Amino acid sequence: MKNIKVERRVHNGYKELENSPYKIFGKYQYIYTSDKGEISLIKLVNYFRDGKDLWEIYCLEGKLFEDVERFNTKKEAVVEIKNYLN
Repeated sequence: MKNIKVERRVHNGYKELENSPYKIFGKYQYIYTSDKGEISLIKLVNYFRDGKDLWEIYCLEGKLFEDVERFNTKKEAVVEIKNYLN
């Protein structure tokens, strides 16, 4: 298994909407990095307005996959991130 680094930061979208009634993003953005590339993981709060949150990944570097991928749990998303980065 390759060395994967994880950085947690406050999501910019969360900061912008922090004092508003709109809750679209979870507080944190996680950046996963390895020699293969870099992937962002964020939480989408009540994305389809059905009460469920989703976890979204996006490739920032490395062309590991196109567009975004969404998951029902953070655990599912992290498993997929590790598959891409290993």
